[in-house]
Amino acid sequence: MNKYTLKDILLGVLKTSVLLIFLELISSVIFPSLGLQNFKPAFNVLIVLFLAFKLETPGLAFLILTFQYIHSIFSIEGWAAGTLTGILISLSVKYVREMLNFSTAISTIVVVQIFQLAWYFLITFIISLKMGDFSSFITIFLGYLPESFFLSIISHHFFLLMDRFWYVDKKQSMGAFL
Repeated sequence: MNKYTLKDILLGVLKTSVLLIFLELISSVIFPSLGLQNFKPAFNVLIVLFLAFKLETPGLAFLILTFQYIHSIFSIEGWAAGTLTGILISLSVKYVREMLNFSTAISTIVVVQIFQLAWYFLITFIISLKMGDFSSFITIFLGYLPESFFLSIISHHFFLLMDRFWYVDKKQSMGAFL
């Protein structure tokens, strides 16, 4: 794995934050103006999944908190629930990281979709727990699926861009820019 200096991490955080703010603005302003009021892909989830899959740094939880906090500016979802979910998902990634394959677009799409389903299941559980009512669990969970499919489809190219932001070693990256 790459060893990251403080400069590398700060530069990666800056680039990723600018990208996240840009994507959140598109989701919050442009999509609704085009008539897509109910379509708001959670790009923060892709960012957290990338960090969990590709970076081994002791500050991963703080990176997740940073990006969840930026996301919370544009969302009614709480940063705390997203941060907790992101950390739990990244802990599960830690145990299966060596078995994950990002060599093709299809494998990236499948792996990202599996972990997004886990993410949205946990978020739905936390939301239902906070409401004290699990009767809407299925409805809330199913509401996340259209965006999750979209995010999975773009994940390969999104991860290639993030590889460049975070200077991920080409040997461990997702192939030779397929």
